[in-house]
Amino acid sequence: MDKNNKTIDFFQKHSHKPSNDGGSNGKVKSSEIYDIIGQQENNAAEQIGIEEEEEEVEEDQQIDEDQQHYGEGFQNNYGGFGNEDDIGGSSGQHSGTTGQLQGDNYSGGSGYSFLQSQNDQKKILENISEMEKQTQKKVFLKFQENCWDSFACDKDIEISGDKSLIVHHKGTYGWCSVFAKYPILLNKHLSDFFYYEISVMKREKRWSISFGFAVKQQTKLDGSIHCEKGTYAFDSDGYIWINGEIEGVNDKYSYGVGDTVGIGLYLTTRQIIFTKNGLRLDSSDFLIDPSFADGSFYPFVSLLSSGDKIDANFGPNFKFDLATL
Repeated sequence: MDKNNKTIDFFQKHSHKPSNDGGSNGKVKSSEIYDIIGQQENNAAEQIGIEEEEEEVEEDQQIDEDQQHYGEGFQNNYGGFGNEDDIGGSSGQHSGTTGQLQGDNYSGGSGYSFLQSQNDQKKILENISEMEKQTQKKVFLKFQENCWDSFACDKDIEISGDKSLIVHHKGTYGWCSVFAKYPILLNKHLSDFFYYEISVMKREKRWSISFGFAVKQQTKLDGSIHCEKGTYAFDSDGYIWINGEIEGVNDKYSYGVGDTVGIGLYLTTRQIIFTKNGLRLDSSDFLIDPSFADGSFYPFVSLLSSGDKIDANFGPNFKFDLATL
């Protein structure tokens, strides 16, 4: 019986009942009626509140059970943020109209759903979009493991180290060079950006070291590579060479023992960058010649003086933070 019915029943029981003695006790006083009605309404309100609380407790319990049962499956399907088509319609169901999640029918129980509204779906889609961007960025910043090539090395160069990354000039005074084993394929979008660093272990003269990218077929191992056409180099005296020509010189760019310097190449824009001790140098105007856009470039290092020594790093952990690109 609801609250209104209880009030009607009260009036039926207490309205205008004459007493046996015909006195004033023949009917209930109006003040008593209102007191009883008020008490009855309070009791009914309390009962409704108790019932609502019980329903909320039951709903919370149902939600907890649903989360325990479907939570792991939900994370497995959306934790990796796959295709947007995998998300169902406004009902919040997974896999289109199937209404299934991890192979189980999910009816929503007490009306609860993982995607209760369009706003929830929008947030999921935004998260997916952001994760896809981050994933794409990581993919395009992966670098192939590389090392110096003993078959593309001058006779006065010694390659050492566990991963063949250390280059040491062991001969008499004069330029000698070595190329990396694997090239940068400019016409293959394996990465949007390529970068490597060298750390100077020993430098006999201020101008003794040069490193960068070069077209292997157009260079020689027993001479100065940085002045060859198709070469992009960074010298230890601060000179920058672009396609075999000096395009920049800055004493602040010079480097020596203890310094770590790097060179990077955007494969999509052909822009070249240079770094020193984790900081990017002002070199935004340097570009690769378009005639080499479909070719292959090899990392190289050239040493001039006997005793010059460097250690290379082809990634992925550099002194320069690639996240700042």
